[in-house]
Amino acid sequence: MFGAALIKIAFAASIISTFLYFVVHRNPSDTVRKFARWFYEIAVAGIVIASAMLLYFILTHQFQYYYVWNYSSTDLPLSLLISTFYAGQEGSFMLWALYTGIIGLILLRYTSKRGYEAEFMAVFSAIFSFLILMLVVKNPFKPIWEQFSTELLHVGAMPAGTTNYIWVDQARGLWAQIPAEGKGLNALLQNYWMVIHPQILFIGFTSMSIPFAYAVAGMLKRDYVSWIRVATPWTAFGSLMLGTGIILGGYWAYETLGWGGYWGWDPVENSSLVPWLVCVASIHTMLAQRKNGTYIKTNLVLSMFCFLLVLYSTFLTRSGVLGETSVHSFVDPGMWVYWLLLMVIGLFSALGFGLLFRRWKEMPIVPVQHSLVSREFALFLGASALVFASIFILIGTSSPIITNIMKGKISAVDPSFYVTTTLPLGIAIALLAGFGQLLWWQNSSTSDLLKQLRIPAALAALFTVMTFLMGATHIAMIIFIYASAFALFTNLIVGWRIVQGNPKMAGGALAHVGIAMMFLGFVASAKYDDVKTLNLEQGKEVQALGYTMKYVGYQPLERGRFGFNVEVTKDGQKFVVTPVMFKESEEGSLIRNPDIVNMITKDFYVSPLSLEVPEEGGHEHEVTLFKGKKEQYEGMELTYLDYTFSQTKEQGNFLVMQIEVNINGKKEIVRPTMSNKGGQPTFTEAAVPNSPISLLIKGMNPSQDDGEAKVTLEVKGITHGEGTIAPKAETLVVEASVKPYINLVWIGTVLLIGGFFITIVRRIKEVSKE
Repeated sequence: MFGAALIKIAFAASIISTFLYFVVHRNPSDTVRKFARWFYEIAVAGIVIASAMLLYFILTHQFQYYYVWNYSSTDLPLSLLISTFYAGQEGSFMLWALYTGIIGLILLRYTSKRGYEAEFMAVFSAIFSFLILMLVVKNPFKPIWEQFSTELLHVGAMPAGTTNYIWVDQARGLWAQIPAEGKGLNALLQNYWMVIHPQILFIGFTSMSIPFAYAVAGMLKRDYVSWIRVATPWTAFGSLMLGTGIILGGYWAYETLGWGGYWGWDPVENSSLVPWLVCVASIHTMLAQRKNGTYIKTNLVLSMFCFLLVLYSTFLTRSGVLGETSVHSFVDPGMWVYWLLLMVIGLFSALGFGLLFRRWKEMPIVPVQHSLVSREFALFLGASALVFASIFILIGTSSPIITNIMKGKISAVDPSFYVTTTLPLGIAIALLAGFGQLLWWQNSSTSDLLKQLRIPAALAALFTVMTFLMGATHIAMIIFIYASAFALFTNLIVGWRIVQGNPKMAGGALAHVGIAMMFLGFVASAKYDDVKTLNLEQGKEVQALGYTMKYVGYQPLERGRFGFNVEVTKDGQKFVVTPVMFKESEEGSLIRNPDIVNMITKDFYVSPLSLEVPEEGGHEHEVTLFKGKKEQYEGMELTYLDYTFSQTKEQGNFLVMQIEVNINGKKEIVRPTMSNKGGQPTFTEAAVPNSPISLLIKGMNPSQDDGEAKVTLEVKGITHGEGTIAPKAETLVVEASVKPYINLVWIGTVLLIGGFFITIVRRIKEVSKE
């Protein structure tokens, strides 16, 4: 196949380019450098053409290729059809390689003007070679009959008059049947964010390799100082792109998945966050080195970890080690991918840290000239807090691997682990984001510092008192709110002064304002949201959360989806929300998409759970049980006792509810279950012994510490004689919630991105002048 041959040619060319650039580093030669450039350009051209071919095959529905068949179909709209290019392992590696190759062309010219081409491109071409090697192993152009040889390959005369057959080896009479339709894109990915989010994320992944390549190049040249200046703009660019990708992923989850949040501490979410935190930490220590030459070794280590942690992220996502603990994990990638990723992590770690240890003693030691009350020390503390946060998150993220090694079973930590470990560090980061802006380089006057602290400290205290009166009473949250408000007001004051003088210097203050607003939004929307599970019987009004809701019916949408219309009224204003439910396939799981009403101070969030349609001979009821409290229902006494949770490779996350049912004085323990494998929950009902009644989990909050642990059950099999209660009408079960001040999160992210952009522009101009 021509596509596969192109990939192999590109791999060979990138390896030759890497070798030739290393030769130029050892023995400078313009002729060899020219050949190194040519081979790199050949490698890029090969990947560009291969990518164009794969996209063409997708757009023209060439289902003779397994990748095209496995991820696309003829019914997808154009935007989603294009996004199937990177829906699977092979395509996502192709996208990563494509962006790496193209950005490498820009970097080739950038480094050649600054004396770093040979050393930098030797390392960057090696990274490019690794990505192309993954495409050699995971070939996106594999014919479908190689995957399904038994079902699709035939020998003999090929049927005439149809286009669904193709010769494989005409000389041997070997032909294959081509499917008329593709398998299609995963229903969870059929969203417009699929067109945007992965592309930004992979540009971020590519950009994380740039600080690594510069750090290694600096050590190869024995230049431990000036590499920082040429690397800083690209490090900021990497933080901008990866951070934007993470933020877009969070909004995608909030808008689409229906669980009401934007960050679930999923292992793969975390594995993108960790290199971003380290990259942001490196930007802060780079500032200190640019100013007075300190943190030489620290910057080399942090810059290398930016990329090594991306490789580790790739290993977690694509090796299959996460199993069923992450909805993002690729399953069954093959042992080649598993061992190749491990080998690459080891290879680049050995390259970077081996060179670091070899050069360690010759690196200059700059004596510390700053005091504890200085901007340098604040930058160091801030970077340390970011690194420690990344370490704790990395430990939790790696827990499936750690528990598998130590206990022989895969288990993920509870999300509360991340909150407990990172909250103190978040408070420290917020305080330092404020203090650092008030400090001078090397030393600051304590009296001047105290004077500057008065206004932001007083405003933060007033703000915190206001939030306390509004209901923020948790001690840890009060401290976090104060620290975030202090960072906000300090950076607003400092930023205003900078804008009046030199707006080009305002990037840091703007980014810190964004971080402070995000922190405040996290507290308000996640800790103090209000959630209710409601049964909306068609045509009947239900009051909850200060709103009046009425389910008025459903309507069919495109591609087998159904929108469920709910009229919402508050203070005389009426609007309609339309959450969506549909089945992934005839036998697949139920997919639920929420609908959101965005207001200035809050979001009203409605997520569908199920639609109940009355059946003949009996009808379905729902009841919400609070832990330990008896509930009288239809002549029964129901009590939610406890739950058990386990995790296995076969079942994924497995939860068993223990419900005591008392009918006519006879008590029985009934155990309805929920399993979550592959990111989609499956609920199994449990029968009450000697009774037609059964219980099915509909919603749950099983382990809250504040006394609100609860489970919502569907009670099936209740029958009534004549003259008794009539069956309910069609009922939509939803989870409605109010997310206060969530817009602070989104506004903060925009300001953070804006701060990075201003910083990049400033640093590029500084490098251009040198």
